[in-house]
Parts: sequence; structure tokens; C-alpha cells
Amino acid sequence: MYLDKFKIKDQLCEFDIELNEGYIFDYYNSCGINFHDYQYVFPTELATLSLKYFLEKFPIPNGSIHTSQEIEITTPIKIGSKLTCRAFLDSIKEIRGRGIVIVNIKYTKSKKILGHANATLLVPLS
Repeated sequence: MYLDKFKIKDQLCEFDIELNEGYIFDYYNSCGINFHDYQYVFPTELATLSLKYFLEKFPIPNGSIHTSQEIEITTPIKIGSKLTCRAFLDSIKEIRGRGIVIVNIKYTKSKKILGHANATLLVPLS
């Protein structure tokens, strides 16, 4: 099964992301948001970008579905910030012939945790 070589709570990977204005502008356009003079990153932007980077490192198998995303920002994150993201395997369960995988991503800057997200993936068992 997907990520089965890891144990629960193992760190899967670490990567840096930069929430620059170019990415933010593209995100706003794709969501139909009029660009205003925002100072802080929307939580959904951060979740989308970090999940993209994670899935580039660990592509999900054909037939998989990204079913949900939860995100909590504990400290506002300014546009232009560079963050370190650490992805951990939160849980794997088998239900009705499918695997339910939850990946937790912690967002840090200068070793301070600014927030975290959980992505739930429904993956085939084989």
C-alpha cells in the first residue's frame, strides 16, 4: 500500500516553500479572487502549495482521491515568507478494500511552528 514502508509518526520528507507574490497572484487568479493589497497568506494557499510539493515527492497511485484538507494557522504568515515544511505519516487504515492515509504537515519558520495541516488520501491497496 501507499507509504507502507513508513511507520506511524515517521517523518516522510522536509521541503522549503516560498510564498512569493507570483505564486499568490496565480493562486488568486485560479480562485477568481480579485488581487488586493493582502499582507498575509490565506490558509488554503499554504495547504495547496505544500500538498503539491508533498505529492511531487510521493505521487499517489492511479485511482487515488484527495478527500479532505484541514489546516490551522497559529501565527499569521506574511506573503514572501520562506517556510520549512515537515511531512509526517499520521495514520493508515484499511476500510472496504481501500487505504485511508492521513499526512500531517507542520509549517515552521526559524524553528517556530506557525501552523499545521492534515491531508486525507483515499488510495487503492495494491
